[in-house]
Amino acid sequence: MQIRLIGAWAAISLAGLVASPWAVAQATVVAVVVNEKNPVNNVTTSELRKLFAGERHFWANGITVRLFVRAPGAKERTVLLKLLNMSESEYKQYWIAQVFRGDAQAQPVALFSNGMQKEAITVFPGALALVNAQDVRAGMKIVRVDGHLPQEAGYPLN
Repeated sequence: MQIRLIGAWAAISLAGLVASPWAVAQATVVAVVVNEKNPVNNVTTSELRKLFAGERHFWANGITVRLFVRAPGAKERTVLLKLLNMSESEYKQYWIAQVFRGDAQAQPVALFSNGMQKEAITVFPGALALVNAQDVRAGMKIVRVDGHLPQEAGYPLN
């Protein structure tokens, strides 16, 4: 039975209809990234939640945190919502309330493409984002979460 399933995936992949399950898994690993000039190398899951919830506004070096998130429907957005334990509607309401109360000046910037996100991260020194690990480029630095990099055992965002 397993042989047929693997054979079926290979046939579908060769036909160009879908990627193999291994390619899909590899393509969806999400990394926490900052601007390469940011000295942070590791954050805890708790710190990451505070950062993405807008509860922490500055990096240790005093630079303002600039949150960049992907638009609804993107894998990175799904990982963000899971990290914050919120639905999409709860996330939107949360940020409306943050801004209304004056706890935040603005909602995180939602970007609709990987290219826009990459540009923002390389331009803003305080940038923080979740990015497909395969899309990391010069000007961006992957940050360890709880001491682990993406694709390592124990990485909390897998």
